[in-house]
Amino acid sequence: MKRICRVGSAHILLVGLFLNGCASSKPAPTAQGASPATVAKQGKKMGELNKWLQEVEVAVPPSTYRVQPPDAIKITAPTVKEIDKAVARLRSDGKITLNLIGEVYVAGLSPSEIAEEISKRLTRFYNKDSITVSVEVTDFQSKKYYVFGQVNAPGVKTYTGRDTIVKVLADAALNEDAWPQKVVLIRPNEDANIRQKVTIDLKQMYLDGKTDQNYLLEEGDLIYVPPSPLAELRMTFEKLISPLMPVADFALLATTGI
Repeated sequence: MKRICRVGSAHILLVGLFLNGCASSKPAPTAQGASPATVAKQGKKMGELNKWLQEVEVAVPPSTYRVQPPDAIKITAPTVKEIDKAVARLRSDGKITLNLIGEVYVAGLSPSEIAEEISKRLTRFYNKDSITVSVEVTDFQSKKYYVFGQVNAPGVKTYTGRDTIVKVLADAALNEDAWPQKVVLIRPNEDANIRQKVTIDLKQMYLDGKTDQNYLLEEGDLIYVPPSPLAELRMTFEKLISPLMPVADFALLATTGI
């Protein structure tokens, strides 16, 4: 019985200290000791960084996107009215169906390779020199990359073959807890024992105006934005104190009736 009383007394003391802190007229400091002004300054800096991500112009190196089901493509052939401006979605068997030429297997091909294959089939009906075909991917659905951590829009993203670190993080938007100096890019490998990982200093890119770390993503890449040390400390503190909150609420109700 004495042991139970001691534990109860400790709880009461802890709740009392918590309530006294709540009742104080001074603004409570954050868990990491940062003042509200510091937090506001951090939010402003992150806003400036997000604005830079949105506005900076970066040349995207050429890449080869190879279509797979269920991607969709658009065919432009000004001299072939039967298929000009046709839109086709890849079926599960990797084929599309077009007027005049029927089924075409295109899975694993690039847009230029698809255009070449269509042109070849059209020579049965048109003079080769009169055929001009171009193909573009209009709906990227078959490949993904992943963004998680301290961003406003985490999750599974559609891979287009032109996705760079800057573009990806401009779309995801860093939140106020982000640590832009330690953005991590993880690239999966067929060999489970090999893990390619690089750390990107996004803040330095912003300050220097250089984009040498603006890597072009590959299918399946993972981008992780970790919390800053101060944010991580606050999160840890919140996890530790969360079990005590119901006790504090009960004590407040018991003492004030609110």
